[in-house]
Parts: sequence; C-alpha cells; structure tokens
Amino acid sequence: MKAVYGPVSSWRLGRSLGVDSLCTRMKTCSFDCTYCQLGKTAEKTLVRRKFIGDGKLRRDLEDALPETRADVVTFSGAGEPTLANNLASLIDVVRRLTDLPIAILTNSTLMCREDVRGELDGMDILIAKLDAPDQKTFEQINRPVPGLLLEDVIDGIKQSRKAFRGLFALQMMFIKENMGRAEELAAIAREIQPDEVQLNTPLRPCPVKPLSPEEMAAIERRFDGLKTVSVYKSERPKTHAIDKMEVFRRRGIIG
Repeated sequence: MKAVYGPVSSWRLGRSLGVDSLCTRMKTCSFDCTYCQLGKTAEKTLVRRKFIGDGKLRRDLEDALPETRADVVTFSGAGEPTLANNLASLIDVVRRLTDLPIAILTNSTLMCREDVRGELDGMDILIAKLDAPDQKTFEQINRPVPGLLLEDVIDGIKQSRKAFRGLFALQMMFIKENMGRAEELAAIAREIQPDEVQLNTPLRPCPVKPLSPEEMAAIERRFDGLKTVSVYKSERPKTHAIDKMEVFRRRGIIG
C-alpha cells in the first residue's frame, strides 16, 4: 500500500495529491462518523504512534511527482492524519521534494494538544472539521472516542486558529441530524473567524443521504458575513490518478 495516491479532483483544493500518514488497511481514527465513506472505524483511538517511516513517504513521493500534475499535496487518507506522531518529519519530507502547498484535512480532535498544533504550523492550508454545536449532536454524528469532549475540540480549534499563519478553513458536513443547527454552528464559526467555511454534504457513496442543493443553500445563508465555499457550487478539475486502486482504497470502494 503506497503512502501517496491520486491526484484526486477536490472541490476545495483542486488537483490534490494525497499523502496517507497512516497507510492502514482499515480505518484508524478518533471518530466513527455516520457519514464516512470508509465505513466503520476498525481502530478508534487518540493514541499517536508511528505508522509509516520517512523513507517510505520519500520513495513513494519521488515516484509520484514526475508522473502527475497537482495543485496541492494533502495529508488525508484512511483515517485521522494527526495520529501519526512523526507528522512533522513527514511534512519535512514533502517540503524537500516539492514547492507545492501542503494541506491537511483533520477532524480537529488532537488540536487541543500543543505539540500537534506546533506540527500543524508546518502546513500551508489547515482544514479543521466541526459538525456539531453540542456534545449530544457530536456523539450522534461523529461518534468519537469515549470521553472526548466537544468543548475541548472547539478550544483546540480556536487556539490553532490564533497561531496558524496559513489559510485556515472550517469544514462542516451537513446531514439530516444537524441541518437544523446551522445557526448555532455559524455562531461558533464567527467566534473562530476562519478564512473560509467549507459547507459539505455526503455526495460519495455512504449510509447517509445528502441534503439537497436547496437545503444547502438555506444553510449557507445562515453563515452571512463569513466567506463560504459550498460543495454544490464548486467545480472539480479534471485529473488522472496515477493508480486508481490507491484512490479506491481511500474512498472505501475496495478494502
């Protein structure tokens, strides 16, 4: 299993060359979100460890870069990328091999840790997840590691926002269970003051039905005064993956 996949066509980032800092066959994450395209979390944890070495990422990236046209290198993959305790050195590997901006898609659960926030400072683009305005909804939708408090997650997001020097975005996934909470989520977003709010609904195959364009438009109006990017309004560039099988693994199409 390679540590580099894609590039994939991203409605948020353009042609995105993925880096999987975990490279586990099954999903390893601090969440078990109801809408996740990867299905059930095999290992639900907040414990950081080393999943892949710098050498593997270097070799896979050296193979991929000459074969692809990308706009950004994105840490994402088959779980929560900040669970890798060597994230800082993996970022350094990418920096040494390409001038492309580096992004991360994180579920925000480890941003309450000072060491993780320091590592995330090495990114150019930080996209932090927030789907719920209260603990009950948080547990219903994101199904986190037992004992994890939403207030700590939000505090970590706020602390990271204050220190981060690149583009800081909030990503929010809207489904039936939280579509009526958009006003409250918008209020939290105004406290955080991200550079943009990315409004999403699950369009890829998963157990949860997406909201309609009209429902998403109504949600977007709740975020008046904030810069928003909506999944239904964004164009996806054409791209060709180096290895489609590696992309399929990260989209839950194959195991």
